[in-house]
Amino acid sequence: MNIVSVELRCFRNHCATSIAFGAAANTLLGENGQGKTNVLEAISFLCLTKSFFAKSDSVAVQQGTPGFEVSGTFQSDIGSRFNVRTTYDLATAGKLYEIDGKPPATYASVIGRFPIVVLSPENSSITFGMPVDRRRFLDLVISQSSASYVEEMVEYKRVLRQRNAILSEAARKTITAPHAEAMLEPWNESLIVHGTRLIQKRSEFFSAFAPYVENAYTTLGAGSEHPVLTYLPQAGAADGADAITAKFREMLSAKLRDELRVGTTLVGPQRDEIQFLLNELPLRQHASQGQHKTFLIALKVAEFFYLKERVREVPVFLLDDVFSELDDHRARKLLGLVSTLGQTFITTTAAHVFGEGDVAGENAKTFYIHNGALRAS
Repeated sequence: MNIVSVELRCFRNHCATSIAFGAAANTLLGENGQGKTNVLEAISFLCLTKSFFAKSDSVAVQQGTPGFEVSGTFQSDIGSRFNVRTTYDLATAGKLYEIDGKPPATYASVIGRFPIVVLSPENSSITFGMPVDRRRFLDLVISQSSASYVEEMVEYKRVLRQRNAILSEAARKTITAPHAEAMLEPWNESLIVHGTRLIQKRSEFFSAFAPYVENAYTTLGAGSEHPVLTYLPQAGAADGADAITAKFREMLSAKLRDELRVGTTLVGPQRDEIQFLLNELPLRQHASQGQHKTFLIALKVAEFFYLKERVREVPVFLLDDVFSELDDHRARKLLGLVSTLGQTFITTTAAHVFGEGDVAGENAKTFYIHNGALRAS
């Protein structure tokens, strides 16, 4: 897939910016706070319907304006073109998303249609952060490659919200515990059904994804280090659907009193952990900062090639201010790899990060951004 062009209006510090991109490496240069990352964020809105780092759409609205508009032209690997547009109205908190002038059935149905991979400083939480950060990474990769996973996730979250609402009432004593238990029964079964499917799909993903991470390590010149990804679901994953279902039901029963007390669901995929090991040691506790960075880059490179094969469309790779955080060796390895991929977008504060010819070529472009204004090289 290629992003042919984008337009940003009243988006962050971009009043009205139009950019025609190259089919290979697109480098955005400028000082911090000038609007480089905003361009990548706009691409994220078009591909994922949301920002890759901001939790609220409203924060992307330029100060003093009523809302933003982002539009773009995409071209698939087989040559089909799509005009994508999203707007956000600050007064109504209303968002509109359209593909060729028509809204999708759901925002969730867009995920995976225009595959992207994002590597940014915010991603460091995947290896350094909490389980929720690793689950978020896991869910986005699988969601871009599997519409059925998205559907299961949407339904599981719906059931989880209903169940948590009942538990919250019980914790506040607005309903009695016996009444809450009776109300929970049908939701328990739905939670188990959809949760079991999610656990199975996650387990299958890890089996398929692990070789991609190992290959990425070799490509990045870190083949002497052995990465391992382990999925640790509460209800188990290795013994098939029936065993997962039985374990899930058993744990729900065992945790019921605690759930009624704290007012939230304590069992299920929303609490599963993903463990990263490097040379048989837990990454979080034993790896150096450089090893963390290499592991993260390997995950993202693996994500690129996994999606490329699964969705049969070359993903767009967004690299936001990552080279300045790498030593020369890792930067050279990553740049060498980037040059072999499809369309990439790279933001950086200084051109000297790149050696001569690293991101050059007839399909490469460089843009200079200052205070939301842009000019091509």
